[in-house]
Amino acid sequence: MAHTPPHPVSTPLAAGSRTLLPLGALMLAASASGWAQETTLNPVIVKDKYDRGAQTYQSGVTSTAKTPAAAKDVPQSLTVVNEKLIHDQGKDSFKEALQNVPGITFEAGEGGRIGDSIRLRGFSVSGDIYLDGIRDIAQYNRDTFHYDRIEVLRGSASMLFGRGSTGGVVNQVSKLPRLITEHEVNVTVGDGNYLRTTGDFNIKTGDDAALRIGAMTTDWDGRAGKASTQRRGLTADYRIGIGTADEFLFSLYHLNYDDKPDLGGRWLEGRPAPFPKDKWYGADSDYQKDSADMVTLSHVHRWADGSTLKTTLRDGQFKRDLWATQVNALAATQASFGPDTVVPRGTQTRAGAEHHTFLQSDYIARHDWFGLKNELLLGADLARERSVRYTYTGIPLRPPTTVALADNSPLADTRVRNLATEFSSTALGVYAQDTISITPFWKLVGGLRWDRFSGDFDRTGNTSLSRSDGVWSKRLGLMYQPTGEVSYYASYGTSFNTSGDLYQYDPSSANTPPESSRNIEVGAKWELYGGDLSVRTALARTDKFNERNTDVNQASGAFLLSGRRHTDSLEFEVAGRINPRWDLFAGLVFMHGVIDQAGSSAGAQATVGLNPGLTPARQANLWTTYKLTEKWRVGGGFTHVSENSPASANAALLLNRAPAYTKWDAMVEYTYSENHSFKFNVDNLTDKVYYSSLYQAWPSMAPLRTLRVTWTGKF
Repeated sequence: MAHTPPHPVSTPLAAGSRTLLPLGALMLAASASGWAQETTLNPVIVKDKYDRGAQTYQSGVTSTAKTPAAAKDVPQSLTVVNEKLIHDQGKDSFKEALQNVPGITFEAGEGGRIGDSIRLRGFSVSGDIYLDGIRDIAQYNRDTFHYDRIEVLRGSASMLFGRGSTGGVVNQVSKLPRLITEHEVNVTVGDGNYLRTTGDFNIKTGDDAALRIGAMTTDWDGRAGKASTQRRGLTADYRIGIGTADEFLFSLYHLNYDDKPDLGGRWLEGRPAPFPKDKWYGADSDYQKDSADMVTLSHVHRWADGSTLKTTLRDGQFKRDLWATQVNALAATQASFGPDTVVPRGTQTRAGAEHHTFLQSDYIARHDWFGLKNELLLGADLARERSVRYTYTGIPLRPPTTVALADNSPLADTRVRNLATEFSSTALGVYAQDTISITPFWKLVGGLRWDRFSGDFDRTGNTSLSRSDGVWSKRLGLMYQPTGEVSYYASYGTSFNTSGDLYQYDPSSANTPPESSRNIEVGAKWELYGGDLSVRTALARTDKFNERNTDVNQASGAFLLSGRRHTDSLEFEVAGRINPRWDLFAGLVFMHGVIDQAGSSAGAQATVGLNPGLTPARQANLWTTYKLTEKWRVGGGFTHVSENSPASANAALLLNRAPAYTKWDAMVEYTYSENHSFKFNVDNLTDKVYYSSLYQAWPSMAPLRTLRVTWTGKF
């Protein structure tokens, strides 16, 4: 009976070449060989103990490009933030973990949205977040407690994923049950009354079955002792038939949180207003209450020739509700801003619910056709998405305060919830891709996909709107791999965004066909130090060449696909282990974003030639750890972002600038027994004031220095 391995290991591939591959990949190869000769699986002996310390920061085999492959066999830029890196840095949120990925920036809560709002290469990927390869478009703030890794695939990829993916996709990969009984508990305490407890309990229930349960609680008073978070999470995954011809997975996921949000300050004369870092201008009655509940069923069938068919069904229910204070426009100037400056305050309040059902099936097979090796991918996905949004009336007015006072008195809740909009859509996609080994050194990847997206939108008191679109998407890649350690590639991919991507239409957008984008990229990937260190570089252009614009010269203000903008990027990345004691993860990106064309109105024309926002010229990150002795390990690093601006279609708002910043972090770990350790993390070591999340109306101040101690116990 073949057993699922606990973790990737390093293994030879061919004479003179080595790379990091998960043991699961070796098992699949061994099993395929066995299937070709007999109908039973040959036994495979594996290490049956999970050891995070044996990991590196390398990506190993990834699944983001649909077919399991080593990162060097993916002809696009790919960054993987794995569990070891997340654990070492003490990151507890999706957003914090993504700070390791150059090219990603963050919005401070887009006007009508709640939850994680991110950009990649300057393009929104709020609709391009995935969980285990299934779209996870819902609006909520994600937690890291059940992550095995986060995979970020850059560049247009609609052939693989359907609508969206202009700048790329972000795929969260969950921990899976393993054939071993082993558990881990982490308890973290820190300043601001921070307390986080996570449990990861893996139970072998049979020769080919296992149950894995994850649990999380997080409480933190947060900034100024007012803005806070209370999160609770629970997962249960039961896997049966592990390593056999038919494998089944049943998964439950629950996350809810009750936060006091901090929307940030305000722009003042093109810069963030200099609010004191120890003040918060919200009210004690503020809240953000969101929840996510998902049920997933998955089946994998493996044929004797190594072909696989994986089918996944997921149903998710999501709820959100926000009542938060927003600082309104300030009358002061930067020079006159002081303790007595009046701070006008308004309200952000909205709610919604979503119900998503996804069905996806992928068939992967390897064939020798016309003397060439082919890896074939055939797939189809079906989505049914429903969204309801609410507004509030009877909202109490928030009195102004002053910079020094920062009155946080609660308000009586006199609001009345009203149904605002309803949206439902059906999306169908079918796709095919082939990877052909032309020679031992050359591979060609080609794929084609067709999508049909149909949406219906109702706004209370208005006429219903609907639209349907059918779109083709393409993917092409060429790889030259002269040795097992080197891969050079060139790739081309397209993507599209429908008018109903984010669940709403108006009379103009309902008459507007999808936007189109393309990504052209060349790059190189190397495996160094015997395969223990991965290095890559890439040069890419991401081009949205018919962006929606509202043109005043068009009757009824209809949207026109007359806009165009692009981002050029040059990237470098290093991940892995330099020697048995020294681990490294680092990245650097240079980006040049430009609005090339816009509508004919004066306001639109004023944006031409400007940076579209959230596309800083430089980003860099470094995290490294060194094992001093068998018990002591130290680490640290930095995150750097050059001057940045919010994304906006308004030229004046694009001139707002958040200063460049460099944030330093540090870690010390003491392992006092084989299964127990203490880890001390300091984030923002210098207590620097900086702004990492930007919206056109306000910048949001990032967390100041935080100190946290984590106890880890394995049993």
